[in-house]
Amino acid sequence: MLLWLLLAAFPVFGQTNEEQAEVELLRQVATQPADTGRVRLLASLCYVLHDSAPTKAIPYGEQAVRLARRLHDDRGLLRSLLVLSSSYANISDGPHALQLQRQALVLARRLHDTNGIVRSYTGMGGVHHERGDTATALLNYHRALDLAYRPGVQVSTQIMLFGNLGNLYFYLQKHQDGLLFTRRALQLARHTHDVAGESLYLAELGSYYLQLNQLGTAEGLLRQALTLVQPLHQPRFEASHLQQLATVLYRQGNLHEAEELTLQAIGLARPIKYYEQVLEAYSLLTDIYTKRKEYQQALTWQQRFRTLNDSINNLSRLQALTALQARYETAEKENQIRFLTERSYMAQHRNRELWTVVALLLLALGGMGIMYGQLRRSRAALAENNATLQEATLELRQLAASKDRLYSIVAHDLRGPVTSFAGVTELIDFYLQRGDEEGLRRLPDIVRQAAQNLNSLLDNLLNWAVSQTGELAFQPERLPVLDLLTELAGLYSTSAEAKQITIQVDCAPTLAIWADPHMTRTILRNLISNALKFTPTGGTIYLKAEALPKGLVQLSITDTGLGMPPNQVAALLDPASLVMPTHGPRSGTGLGLLLCRAFTQRQGGTLQIESTEQQGTTISVTLPNAQR
Repeated sequence: MLLWLLLAAFPVFGQTNEEQAEVELLRQVATQPADTGRVRLLASLCYVLHDSAPTKAIPYGEQAVRLARRLHDDRGLLRSLLVLSSSYANISDGPHALQLQRQALVLARRLHDTNGIVRSYTGMGGVHHERGDTATALLNYHRALDLAYRPGVQVSTQIMLFGNLGNLYFYLQKHQDGLLFTRRALQLARHTHDVAGESLYLAELGSYYLQLNQLGTAEGLLRQALTLVQPLHQPRFEASHLQQLATVLYRQGNLHEAEELTLQAIGLARPIKYYEQVLEAYSLLTDIYTKRKEYQQALTWQQRFRTLNDSINNLSRLQALTALQARYETAEKENQIRFLTERSYMAQHRNRELWTVVALLLLALGGMGIMYGQLRRSRAALAENNATLQEATLELRQLAASKDRLYSIVAHDLRGPVTSFAGVTELIDFYLQRGDEEGLRRLPDIVRQAAQNLNSLLDNLLNWAVSQTGELAFQPERLPVLDLLTELAGLYSTSAEAKQITIQVDCAPTLAIWADPHMTRTILRNLISNALKFTPTGGTIYLKAEALPKGLVQLSITDTGLGMPPNQVAALLDPASLVMPTHGPRSGTGLGLLLCRAFTQRQGGTLQIESTEQQGTTISVTLPNAQR
């Protein structure tokens, strides 16, 4: 329907090839200064492209509108607004197209331009018709019709109005009114020797008789329209007429000629990217081959139809987005120009008013500037010193805390192994004096246990010190969990056997984690060592691993010891806690658990403790899953 509006908008291009017109206009624009002539060239360039490449046409139309407003060229602005609105209508941006048409209507009324008023109403009617609002479309067309025969209204505008109105009446099934206005448009096109318009309205009448199933009349009108348009080299019109004639022939059962004409229409529509016409041709070819019962070929055309239809929908959305972006960028530039202009004017006005006091203000501001600069430098230096002092205070507090932790550890845990070694020397003297060989044979086990405790403590101290300095490298790799748990169970098998404790491993053979080997072994050694320490004789320690959702693996160490009260569990999980109570079922420095917590967090995991008094404790570590 919008084709009627655009055909009459710039009749100077109705008889020329669009690509040639575009090249010629671009050549003229390149040398045309920024005057009213450039406004008209830009508007004409927008018109040439508005149908075949609307997103390409819009920037030219926007330039024409801006330049016309800057030059106060109201006539050029009216022309530019009308053609720019057609471009936005062609990308289905109806709201903005209507906004531009309303601006054009206000401007035409101010200029007392009856022709512009009629074209504005006709344009708004076309947009409303395209959006399905036929009541509003008809209202706007009748407003235009009331003025259509007044002096100053161009014949091209009347053709546009009558063609649009006839199209709407056909759509509303008011065939007599549709025929009346379409024939009026046809007569005016013939009178003004508008061959393209004449062929277009003949094709419209042919389409009408096709709907009435008067196929002979429809065929005659369409063949006449095709004869008129072929010498004009207008591929869009010719492709449309060929397609309509092919539809008539298909309805008549002349499948062979219908196929030939449809293929010709495709050949004309594809080079100019007239995809809507290509889409209709694919649909008709599908029907032709279906009627011939050549279903494989029909399926091929149907698939082409679906593919092209999806592409057209995507292209339409892209064009709308591109146009919106261009419009918003244009509005932003206009606002910036307006803001800069207003600011410049205000600055000049203030300068004129305050010129007499500038000298005094400069002197005063100079003195204040010096004082303010000194004050800023003093405040900056004070702030810098304060920040440095705070950093130093924080570092001292951290050093003091680390020192207190180290002293607590040395004083508490190192005393035990050293005392054990001193006690061994006294036992040696005692057993030698008594000649007790059985006692002497027990001494190596005591020495070995004390050495293991001391080695474990020193290992934790070293790891903790390195982690505090940030020099411990994190190097994750894929670790099979079953091998890891089996290795650690074997490491502590002797100590477990000595206390008659059973270590059981429960893990799927394919389970693996993505973790640092050193950190992970340190975590598990500490947890297993603690479990052995607090599990009574005859107890059991369970080493279990299972896969969790979201790509995680949970490693659990469960003992059958005395468990812990809730307050002690909370203290163990407190990030600020290190030294543990020296009484109760669980005691010590807490350094091993601190390392476990730090190494788990370093690997992106979590540590949890569940304990019930007299029933045992479970400590779980969650690490990333490495399964492929």
